[in-house]
Amino acid sequence: MFESSQNVLLKPTESWRETLLDSRVMELFFTVHRKIREDSDMAQDSLQCLAQLASLHGPIFPDEGSQVDYLAHFIEGLLNTINGIEIEDSEAVGISSIISNLITVFPRNVLTAIPNELFSSFVNCLTHLTCSFGRSAALEEVLDKDDMVYMEAYDKLLESWLTLVQDDKHFHKGFFTQHAVQVFNSYIQCHLAAPDGTRNLTANGVASREEEEISELQEDDRDQFSDQLASVGMLGRIAAEHCIPLLTSLLEERVTRLHGQLQRHQQQLLASPGSSTIDNKMLDDLYEDIHWLILVTGYLLADDTQGETPLIPPEIMEYSIKHSSEVDINTTLQILGSPGEKASSIPGYNRTDSVIRLLSAVLRVSEVESRAIRADLTHLLSPQMGKDIVWFLKRWAKTYLLVDEKLYDQISLPFSTAFGADTEGSQWIIGYLLQKVISNLSVWSSEQDLANDTVQLLVTLVERRERANLVIQCENWWNLAKQFASRSPPLNFLSSPVQRTLMKALVLGGFAHMDTETKQQYWTEVLQPLQQRFLRVINQENFQQMCQQEEVKQEITATLEALCGIAEATQIDNVAILFNFLMDFLTNCIGLMEVYKNTPETVNLIIEVFVEVAHKQICYLGESKAMNLYEACLTLLQVYSKNNLGRQRIDVTAEEEQYQDLLLIMELLTNLLSKEFIDFSDTGKMQCN
Repeated sequence: MFESSQNVLLKPTESWRETLLDSRVMELFFTVHRKIREDSDMAQDSLQCLAQLASLHGPIFPDEGSQVDYLAHFIEGLLNTINGIEIEDSEAVGISSIISNLITVFPRNVLTAIPNELFSSFVNCLTHLTCSFGRSAALEEVLDKDDMVYMEAYDKLLESWLTLVQDDKHFHKGFFTQHAVQVFNSYIQCHLAAPDGTRNLTANGVASREEEEISELQEDDRDQFSDQLASVGMLGRIAAEHCIPLLTSLLEERVTRLHGQLQRHQQQLLASPGSSTIDNKMLDDLYEDIHWLILVTGYLLADDTQGETPLIPPEIMEYSIKHSSEVDINTTLQILGSPGEKASSIPGYNRTDSVIRLLSAVLRVSEVESRAIRADLTHLLSPQMGKDIVWFLKRWAKTYLLVDEKLYDQISLPFSTAFGADTEGSQWIIGYLLQKVISNLSVWSSEQDLANDTVQLLVTLVERRERANLVIQCENWWNLAKQFASRSPPLNFLSSPVQRTLMKALVLGGFAHMDTETKQQYWTEVLQPLQQRFLRVINQENFQQMCQQEEVKQEITATLEALCGIAEATQIDNVAILFNFLMDFLTNCIGLMEVYKNTPETVNLIIEVFVEVAHKQICYLGESKAMNLYEACLTLLQVYSKNNLGRQRIDVTAEEEQYQDLLLIMELLTNLLSKEFIDFSDTGKMQCN
């Protein structure tokens, strides 16, 4: 197996110049590989040598001209070696490493200085290999191979594409468009079922009949293939003229088919209620198609921005602006606001903004799901599709919803009209998304991953004040807050992490713009019940005897999770209010350490509350408030130390779980120390004293 991890770059001294820059030496290595390539062990060694030669850099090159000559000779040798042959499995990773080194190690001005025809042949070869390795990688997945050599090779080539297409200094706009179209089409084809695609087809084109077993430990596709999806999404932007209409067409067609399939199943169930002969194969294929189309659409339309202000990708903005003169705004808004209708049934549908129509296609998937739920067909739906929908909507909303026009030199008129501030479109879509959240939390409360993605969408709707101001105008929001505060079903069935995030969202929403009386009413409905129930439980005379009862433990756990959620909602402009609220609880939490000293999961959760408060708030606190928190944490550690003095851990097999408390305490200390390095409290008004 080619050891890509051993891909050490070659930087010899000048003394090697005469030897390594001799084109005959390079030709010898290529000739040797051609002779031995069918012997997989020997081929690995020769590919390792060629990968090193492809990374040659440093003082060995006297000038740029010598680099250009060397690179041109190397690419000629590479093309002569791999053109017209069927690449062996054992060669795939090695060849992709060679190409990756050529693109990443040699300066871009050297790469563009080789003869145009040669560079064109090189890019064509890269395109062909990427598509070919992508198909082989898909085949590896169908056959469930342990050694995913083509997948590794494919990943490397996609990374190489990313390096090339993001360089607009050396390559004019549109230079890679046709290549991007080919790679994008190939990726989509590999992930769609026949007849449009080749998913689950074996090498001879026959559909694999084996049921795909999905392990609970298996990583979600959007995480497992995030790098691939990011590269394909970028290629889709480069070729937006082709890729956006393609995705729209594929999604709309599958939405229509899904709607038809669910209707047929409903009629079949009505005709024979006890029937169990429903064939789900067609539905499963549709769900898998929609799954991949939504993932690619999400990565094409928006970036995953951690800690940065999310911006509409410039390629998408330019594409929308370029075609805005051909767009009928009213028709665009009608297609956006009518997810229950087929787009093609709306008069003038071809004069819609293409980006908004692609978003509308996902909303139509969401609407089909909602209607199926209302028709009692939930058992026929795919939780994975539900996850994909809310993941996409969260990613899209972060970037596009109530777009801040000050961040852009130019703004697309359809975007600002449909999603901008003070528009009916933004108010409508926020109401629609909020209804989706409430429906999901009711219907899918037992599907933890789906519920988690759903509450993450809710957080996105309220984490920016401008969006939160619209959210709190929806009656549904107030109903949700009351229902959660009263621990009513089905929200009380949600898992602890989901309840924590839901609390975070409800707290963030409370800092939207409201008059004093309304704000007071909101906090009374959201936070006061939490405090009242907690004090009622711990102040019972017989609390020590009742503390291990399941009902009491559930109440304590729910409160501690809620406190973590409140801490996670901390922002610079709400820290004063939240700190005062949380400090009242922290003292009582220390008392709980004594009560639950023999219940590790509760002890860990108590420590976690302190960890979150320190992590989110310490950097904003003034001196006296910080001292209050230090003292509370010190008392917590003293109680923990007293309770664990001389305690032995018997089960050494469950190490990580056994030492979770110690890991949390180390995290707490780290968070407390962070104030020495990150301190935002000395800004006058922001000081929380």
